[in-house]
Amino acid sequence: MPPLRDLITDPGLDLTPSERKVIRALLDQYPRNGLGPMSRLAEHAGVSDPTIVRLVKKLGFGGYAEFQDALLSDMDHRLRSPSTLLQPRSHLQKDDPWSHYLAETHRSLVETQALTQPEDVRILVEWLLDVRHQVHCFGGRFSSFLANYLLNHLRLLRPGCFALEDNAQLPDRLFDVQRQDVVLVFDYRRYQSQALRVASAAKNRYARVVLFTDIYASPLREMADLIISAPVESVSAFDSMVPALAQIEALIACLTLRSPDLADRLEGIDNLRSDFDTHLLEEK
Repeated sequence: MPPLRDLITDPGLDLTPSERKVIRALLDQYPRNGLGPMSRLAEHAGVSDPTIVRLVKKLGFGGYAEFQDALLSDMDHRLRSPSTLLQPRSHLQKDDPWSHYLAETHRSLVETQALTQPEDVRILVEWLLDVRHQVHCFGGRFSSFLANYLLNHLRLLRPGCFALEDNAQLPDRLFDVQRQDVVLVFDYRRYQSQALRVASAAKNRYARVVLFTDIYASPLREMADLIISAPVESVSAFDSMVPALAQIEALIACLTLRSPDLADRLEGIDNLRSDFDTHLLEEK
């Protein structure tokens, strides 16, 4: 049998949405999330215990105990590898903090790739390109720039994309959310109560909630239909948003490749912009 991490990230796995939540929970803090009681893993993933039982059997194990044995074996192998043993502790080197920070960021990006499930990306791209349903973006205090960055690109790719801004008009915008709309919520530690309210309101209106978050215990995990996780630890005093931004740009690249009428849409937008610019110059 291949290493457990390779097994659970195999793109060929035929998983249900609930089973994918378990895989995401495992990858978020691998291998720690799988080493405790089944109920704790189920709680972290937002699923029931029977879902985990079905998943471990689908993976080829006789039960959860056998699955944990494989997890421990995989962890033991990783701890004995030279690359892990030689890995320096994460603290900012004072002699060259710039280079050290960039090197640690590169390592975080590699970790981010390991957290990605291809099936989640496929589903998210499919949802975002379905123009029958609107897209709404909400970000927190430090993550609003991610929401706006993605939103500005989405508006180039398709119609019906809106910002959910944390202001007096937020309830008005949420009231306009329709069944099967896609609500993208960006919420990283420290988690914001407003993000929880937005996600809850969206679920009450039967929208699909996509959560962009860190690898920890976001209170939104249980209500999210899809979760895109990124590590935020850094050698600085502040968390890093670089891996999350990289995920957004990777998503934009995927959407661009799947947008057949993108060239015509961009040309039409550019023509309108040129027309507006011409009128502005004439008025001056």
